Amino acid sequence: MANITLDILSNVNSNRNNANVFSDLQLDLELNYTFNNQLNKKQQILDLNADTNLGAIYNSISNIILTSPGQKPLNPLFGIGFGDLLFLPVTTQRAISIGNAILQGIQTFEPRVVVLNVNVEPLEEEQQYIITLSISVPRFNTQQVQIVGVLDKSGFYINN
Repeated sequence: MANITLDILSNVNSNRNNANVFSDLQLDLELNYTFNNQLNKKQQILDLNADTNLGAIYNSISNIILTSPGQKPLNPLFGIGFGDLLFLPVTTQRAISIGNAILQGIQTFEPRVVVLNVNVEPLEEEQQYIITLSISVPRFNTQQVQIVGVLDKSGFYINN
């Protein structure tokens, strides 16, 4: 009988000098190049870029906000259900509802952060909401990190 050894996780913590604690795929899909042969200096296309540490947390928060419950087959409860709130006129009352949903979603699905404050400012003329999240990441001993983004019917975009 053949033996198969899967040791891809055996050296996870062996490199203590690596400053990257968290890693995630970069959401902005763009081509990245590297040189694959130093003698010929040919460019090689890299398929995926990775975000690390705070960038990975930003990706996670963005995924929580953009995903509706039921969209993730293996975790059907994941995400925030804005329903038709984003397609209705922008009001202060809807901004409060969106802020509460974001707070609940991050507290439920992102255990790496502590939410200090969620501020949702309605911009009625532009039909969008400016979202300012104040979070701390206990793993990095950070006091406070602010994530500022725009939420409208086309999506959520982080401005940091």
